[in-house]
This record gives sequence, structure tokens and C-alpha cells, in this order.
Amino acid sequence: MTESEGVSVIAESQFSQDSKSLSPIDTTGTQPLHNIFAISGDNKSTSKYVGPEDLPSKRLQHSQWHELRRTEVKGYQLKAPRVRIGPPEHNEDFHELVDNDNEKIHHDLEGTSRKKHRDKTENWETAKLASFTRQDMQQGYQKDSLNRILGRLRNVVYLNLYDNEITNLSSFSFPRCEYLNLDDNYMTSIKQFPSVSRVRFLTARSNGIHSFDGLSRLASSPLEELVLAENPIAFKIGYRYRVFSILPKLQVLDGVLKQPEDLTAPENVPNELKDSQCIIL
Repeated sequence: MTESEGVSVIAESQFSQDSKSLSPIDTTGTQPLHNIFAISGDNKSTSKYVGPEDLPSKRLQHSQWHELRRTEVKGYQLKAPRVRIGPPEHNEDFHELVDNDNEKIHHDLEGTSRKKHRDKTENWETAKLASFTRQDMQQGYQKDSLNRILGRLRNVVYLNLYDNEITNLSSFSFPRCEYLNLDDNYMTSIKQFPSVSRVRFLTARSNGIHSFDGLSRLASSPLEELVLAENPIAFKIGYRYRVFSILPKLQVLDGVLKQPEDLTAPENVPNELKDSQCIIL
């Protein structure tokens, strides 16, 4: 008997007569997996697909952590909290939702008391790290919630706003922020960036930034690394030269260290073309 045949015999012996509906272990790794949601009994097998609508957690799909009946977790203790508020119907059954033990899921606070509890539990004023990603916070009624939260982040050092469809943050200031992620948003100008006087790393990959306007505002910051790749500006002739000329203290642009050639202006390119023409790759 070969080694693989021995393994098959041992594997098949692990199944009793009551489990014949399950497939034998596939020692070759080439057979598709059987349905793990199969329900077996009385020598009959039926398959039931378990989708999102069947999960117990569905009743919490619009809930934020500070709305739960029992929680002492503060916002600054969460690495990636849900801050996107639920739709209007979420409030309609807010006080009616119960768990599997028939106990209410949410607290019973209302009105001003509910807002005070939210603000106290979020406690964004003390947050050093805030990561709100892929929550479409620029959409409709979410925008007011985003503005409220950003206005409280006075001590944030690491701020991640990746993929939220944000268009403008120019009215916000994060005086202690050293790391700012604005990747995959809808900004078209560096002038739409927030004020970040202490920023060291700033990434705004894949927006719609098309000019150098506003870049000089970062010259007084200790910025060491900047990412503007996948923006229209990155295809302009003399792109790296222009950026390093405006930001002489910058060390890394789009993941590439400053090179000697980055400090030399492109030859035979009229000044008026440097801002209006791009490189076709």
C-alpha cells in the first residue's frame, strides 16, 4: 500500500455510518469543498444557504459602538471605529431592538442626553489616532457627522481618511498631525487639504489634483515624504523637479528618494508648458 492510499483509508475510517452524507477527505486537494452549511440527520441531507440576512449581527448593521447598552470603550481606543451614522429608519426601531436573550441592544437615552453620552464616549479630543476609512463620509447626511468629528480632533497625530469621497477639508486644522492619509478621495486641489503644520508624511494618492497651487503651504512643515501618484499632476513635465523646488526639505516623493536629477530643470521646455502639458506614457 502506498503512503497516499494509507492516508485515504485512515481518513475514510473517521466517518461513521451516520455521516455518509459528508464527502471523504480529499487527499489530493483537487475536489471542491462540500457545503459546510449542510444539515444532516436521519440519513437525509438538506442544504441551506446562510446569507447576510440570516446572521444575528444584521440587527447591528447600522449601530455605532457608543449606542450599545453596555459599553465603556472610548473612541481613541478603537483602531477603525464605525462613525457612519445609520439611515432614518435606524432611529425608528432604535429602542426596540433586542438580542438573543430578549434584552435591549441599545441604551434608552434620548435627545440631549443621547448626544452628551455620544460625545463623552467618543472623546475625540484626546484621540492620538483616528482611522475612518471606506465609510463614504462625504455623502448626504454623513457629511455633518464627519465635520463634527473632524472638528474635535485637536490632538490627533495619525489621521487616516482613506476612500471617503471627500472633496474639501480646507476649513479644518490638525495642529499635531504628523501622518495624514487622504488617498482615494475626490480632491482636485492641494488648497483643499487641511492645515497640518507638523505633518511628516502626507499621502493623497488617486485624487484629482491637477496643479501645484497650494503646495507651498507645506514648505514650512517638517514634511519628509509626500505621495501624489495617480493624480493628473504626477504626469506633468518636470513634476518631480517642481515639487522638490517648492518643498526643498522633502526627502521622498511617491515612494522614491530624492535623486540628483530631480534638482535639475528639464531642458528645452518652455515655462508655460510645464504647468499645462503632461507626459503621455
